[in-house]
Amino acid sequence: MASLLGKFPPAVQQMIRYLLVGGSAFVLDFGLLALLRSGLGVPAWLAAAVAFAVSTLFSFLLQRRFTFSADLHVGNSAIRYGFLLATNMVLTSLIVEGFDRYLDSYLVGKIISTALTTLWNFPIMKFWVYPRRTVSETAAAGETGADNA
Repeated sequence: MASLLGKFPPAVQQMIRYLLVGGSAFVLDFGLLALLRSGLGVPAWLAAAVAFAVSTLFSFLLQRRFTFSADLHVGNSAIRYGFLLATNMVLTSLIVEGFDRYLDSYLVGKIISTALTTLWNFPIMKFWVYPRRTVSETAAAGETGADNA
């Protein structure tokens, strides 16, 4: 996989990693939801909450390391990620509700909200949630450039 990614410019490599992590988090969320609900008989609300929590943690950690190689302290990244997550949840709820109420098509609303959040999450994650410090910022802070996690 690394040799295949190496054929692309760094920005494209990062976008591919972002989409792979996001896609795998979706598969984990969906699969765990199905396993808990249909396989184990867990109530839907609890199965959805557990699956979402597990996939969110999975996504946070992999996006931090694999996609963005963040050097911001993990606690700071987690707070920022939580804010982004809460914002996305509110906007997704509004979009899905609007599509359900006015077009009787909540699934289309879910697809559109997922596409929109996928688009804006990449630059927000890259520059705000998981920022990389420049060499001069690291030197000014008196650090060696090692991860502060």
